Amino acid sequence: MIGSRTIKRSSTLAATCLLAACAGPATLVDSPTIRLARVESGHMSFSRQTFVLGFDISNPNPFPLPVQVLSYDVSLADEQFASGRTEGAFTVPANGDSSFAISVDLDMIQQASRVASLLRAGSRGQIPYELNGSLTVDIPFTRPIPFSNSGSISLTSGP
Repeated sequence: MIGSRTIKRSSTLAATCLLAACAGPATLVDSPTIRLARVESGHMSFSRQTFVLGFDISNPNPFPLPVQVLSYDVSLADEQFASGRTEGAFTVPANGDSSFAISVDLDMIQQASRVASLLRAGSRGQIPYELNGSLTVDIPFTRPIPFSNSGSISLTSGP
């Protein structure tokens, strides 16, 4: 006959193991380093300005990171510049580096003064940036991996 104490211990042990299994893989994935590598002004019309944001990513893990979704928030010169979510699979090699770019369209009618200020700041040299977000990877039981980085970047004109 199994006593209630034994059942409670078994239940507690099972719950602990289950929680550890759910939390385990997320802690096994080291956060990659993601930095804003370039901000390039592109096509401009009366109502829209296109920018290309180039990112570099370094994977410190001994296994590839199959990225499925990237959520990002970029501030330039202490002002919110772009945010969003991209869905497009790419893989960062084990202990390796990769690059990717995101095209961002800004509404010139609503944001003309902010874009003009940014272009003026860019013509004078380096612009401080702050980058925050998360990566969703195709590794079972792994939660989105947060990232954050800051630095300075120069604004370039596209081809």
